[in-house]
Amino acid sequence: MQDDLRFAETAAEAWAPVAGWRARIRGAARAARIRIEAMRQRPAAAPFVRCLYAHAVFADTVPTFRAFLRAAKQEGEFVDTPTLRAIIADGRPSDGRFFHLSFDDGFASVYEDGGPVMEDERVPYTMFVATDLIDADPKTLNSYFAHMPAYRARVRTLDWPQAKAAAGGIGEIGCHTRTHARLSNISGEPARLADEIAGAKAIIEGHVGRPCDSFAWPYGTATDIDHRGRAAIAAAGFTSNFSAVRGVVRPGTTDVMDIPRHQVEFHWPLRELMVWARGFREA
Repeated sequence: MQDDLRFAETAAEAWAPVAGWRARIRGAARAARIRIEAMRQRPAAAPFVRCLYAHAVFADTVPTFRAFLRAAKQEGEFVDTPTLRAIIADGRPSDGRFFHLSFDDGFASVYEDGGPVMEDERVPYTMFVATDLIDADPKTLNSYFAHMPAYRARVRTLDWPQAKAAAGGIGEIGCHTRTHARLSNISGEPARLADEIAGAKAIIEGHVGRPCDSFAWPYGTATDIDHRGRAAIAAAGFTSNFSAVRGVVRPGTTDVMDIPRHQVEFHWPLRELMVWARGFREA
């Protein structure tokens, strides 16, 4: 097979190994903290609203993914984005325990390998897609993954029929810009900012045939967006905006245009996934 047609099809092929002794020491320290937290934690009894996000569900991680969904469902209910917005906007302390699950970047494995599991388990999900990566040619994907050191190989992205099928089931297709742009870098270019946000929204709605109301800004930290980017997202008509910053969702207080999320990845051990699902580092 030609090199420009090769993609990672398993988590082992996709994720880059930890490189360098400093990174390995940090990783070992992190793993130790997670083990301690896993022994200390108990299932949550108090109400919570917690948003989780990942990037992929490969075939070799399906068993862990299914086990995680089943374990999380013992502790809370998975809700879709409109329900999440309603809970946040309600303004009263929630008397339930709720999870929201999303995936960034639009990788095909989420739909192909994770989709059947989520359908079986009746877990709604959102896929935030960068529209120029859907049905992308090898050159475009090479350029994207060249700037993503977390991956050791390219990962296949959705095609538009898959995106439409996901949205026709229990999935939602949200927006992650056109090119996975860092919005803070282009905030001084109004035309480009509008194209990356409103332009991507129109592309999604044209292909999927449903409104696109949810946005997640690429890279996801506070420095990756500024007031111009936020204003452009609101002006485009989005009614929710997600970060990649860990934090607490508080009904009546959390801004639906700045919703925190906890990252999880399904090649991690189940006990580690549950540590984050129970709100580690939210305090």
